[in-house]
Parts: sequence; C-alpha cells; structure tokens
Amino acid sequence: MAGAGFFAQFHADAWQRLPHANITAIADPDARRAKAFSEKWNIPRVYSAVDEMLDRERPDFLDIVTRPDTHQPLAALAVQRGIHVICQKPIAPTIEECQQMASAAHAANTRLIIHENWRWQPWYRELHRLIAAGRFGRIFHVGFRMRTGDGLGPAPYQTQPYFREMPRLPIYETLVHFLDTFRLLAGEIESVYCATARLNPVIAGEDYTLIQLRFQGAAHGLIDANRISVIAPS
Repeated sequence: MAGAGFFAQFHADAWQRLPHANITAIADPDARRAKAFSEKWNIPRVYSAVDEMLDRERPDFLDIVTRPDTHQPLAALAVQRGIHVICQKPIAPTIEECQQMASAAHAANTRLIIHENWRWQPWYRELHRLIAAGRFGRIFHVGFRMRTGDGLGPAPYQTQPYFREMPRLPIYETLVHFLDTFRLLAGEIESVYCATARLNPVIAGEDYTLIQLRFQGAAHGLIDANRISVIAPS
C-alpha cells in the first residue's frame, strides 16, 4: 500500500477481511504515521519511499491511497516494474495525466484499476436489481442529496485537512461517487448542467453544488450537495 492517511484505514480493514489477500508493506513519507499504521494493521514492513518498497517487495499489485496529485507518478513507479495498480479516485487532477496513466499501463501490459466502490455497495446493487426487474416501472427521476457538515468554521475538514487547499472539491473528490452510481441506476449520462459556489471563505475550492442531468433513457437526475449543512436529526 502507498499512503497511510485517513482513508487508508478503510483499505487496510477491507484487505484484511479477504482470506487470500496479504498486505506485505506500507509506504508513506511520514515515517511515524507509517509505523503507527503498520502496528495497527499488523503490516510487517514499513517504507518511506514507494520505489524502494516496490523494488524490495515485488508485490502482485500496488494499492494507491494517496492525494490525487500523487496518483500519476506513483502509478508510473509500479507499471515501470510490471506491477499492477489499484488506485483511489479521482484518477488524477487533469485528463492528460489520466490518459498518461492509462497509456503507460497499456504499454506495460499491466492493469490499472480505479477504486470506485459506491456502485458495489449492497444497497445500490439491490436497487439496481429491482430497477432491472421492473419493480418501480419507468424510471423518470433519480436524486441524491448530500449534507456532510464537515465544512463549517475556520478549520474545516478535520479528518482530511488538505481539502481546504484543493482548487476543486465536492465534484472532484466526492460527487464522482454519485455520478458513477447514477450511471448504474439510470444509464449513461447524455447531458449535464452544474452550478457551484464557495460558502466557506477559508477554503480554496467550492463546497456547494447542484448538478442536473439527463440520461440516455430520457430519465432526469439531480444531485444537491454541500459540505456546510448538517443532516437534520430524524
């Protein structure tokens, strides 16, 4: 694994619940964080540099759980060595970097798998099954509403503080999950209209988003998302 931050905890937990998977090593430039991570998850070896880890371990694949701007160079280290890659979304900051990652993996005959997991969650799989079975009749509208409340105040996003400096936030970092799940439930997207705003002035990017979509099957969709409002208690 590359990355021992907040979200890497979820990856480590998931890999260790798979009987035929073993995390052989963890790499993170923060040596103390990597050491603590290895002790928590019983990972035998710790590295500060991903290239050194790949050379010594020769793993079946590299799981990249780092900030998006590091994905392309880390994936390149793996595919240059003929090592498969599974990489957290979003793929990379620019379409050019995404294309470079795909081309490099293809040229090296290695797999590049993007970790987009929402559509595989059991409730969405069951909803997809029911839609395909015609339980709901003709689908004419799908909607998602997101209220995380973690973007309030002078020091927002405590668990992932680098969100404050990201020039693009909810669509780039979070709503890709919604958009991909929409594709599962309603079909491919034909058109999209988006409005964004920055409500908390201390962050660089936006934290409020409305996305209106039309799908190829003539259904419409709406994503209403912000990281300022808190979910109202039921």
